[in-house]
Amino acid sequence: MKPAKTFFTAFFAITLLFCATALSAQRDALKQTTPLVRAKLQTAFMKKRLNLTAQQVPQVMQINLKYAEQMEPVIKGNEGKLMKMRQTMAIAKAKDNELTRVLTPAQYEAYLASKEQMQQKMIEKVMQKRGQGG
Repeated sequence: MKPAKTFFTAFFAITLLFCATALSAQRDALKQTTPLVRAKLQTAFMKKRLNLTAQQVPQVMQINLKYAEQMEPVIKGNEGKLMKMRQTMAIAKAKDNELTRVLTPAQYEAYLASKEQMQQKMIEKVMQKRGQGG
């Protein structure tokens, strides 16, 4: 495994643990959506952010839907936070691996950067809420 990928995976795990309360709130919001809705939103975001080609869009949509469906029992399940984190990480790792087959190297790097940026924003929100006594 590449050092950058190892770092990113470790960073993602720490972020998930650190943001358990934020993830719980997000999970509650996600319970109100369907895998198809989540996949369409992800695909639209990726299309814009990564400048996907017309050929890539349906491939990315198929991948997003596949993994949104795999996330459904995690989102709606009653397992503990640690178990859900492990399941989420495994699904995300498989999805990322599959995306490498569709995205160009530059697009994949931009995808990873976007994920990291969103995680950083989540950390900032959690820290802000903790600072306010939330």
